[in-house]
Amino acid sequence: MKRFSTLLIPLLVAGCLSLHAQTVDEDLVHEIADNLRCPTCQGLSVNDSEAGFSVQIRNKVRDMLMAGQGRAEIEAYFVARYGEWILRTPPAEGFNLLIWILPALGLAGGFWFVWSKSTQWKAKDRPPPEELDALTAEEERRVLQDLKRFENS
Repeated sequence: MKRFSTLLIPLLVAGCLSLHAQTVDEDLVHEIADNLRCPTCQGLSVNDSEAGFSVQIRNKVRDMLMAGQGRAEIEAYFVARYGEWILRTPPAEGFNLLIWILPALGLAGGFWFVWSKSTQWKAKDRPPPEELDALTAEEERRVLQDLKRFENS
């Protein structure tokens, strides 16, 4: 019995260590798979799809993570295999930079258009300033008299 336990304990420890070494952060698998487009489903990520092809891609992501590869290497692998189309979030470089910039420019242009039109409409609604007549000598004398009274009090 002692001999059996002497053999069993190292085997159990080795088995536990190998299981621990093979664990992968499933959140990271889902995060990477969420950024990959399902090749067979319309508008779904690999993470959301249950198509056979998506399951294979998720398993490949898991295997690559177990092999020690990082997120960038995994995404580069799938881009090399399927093209940039496979990424749900295109990289912000080159022509794809327009995808990131144009919505902000469109929004800013829309705000500018609304602002400029509203100022034009306000200007149209405002009555034109009337010409002011010059003060007569009597009016000027009264203004000066009122100013002196104000300064003296």
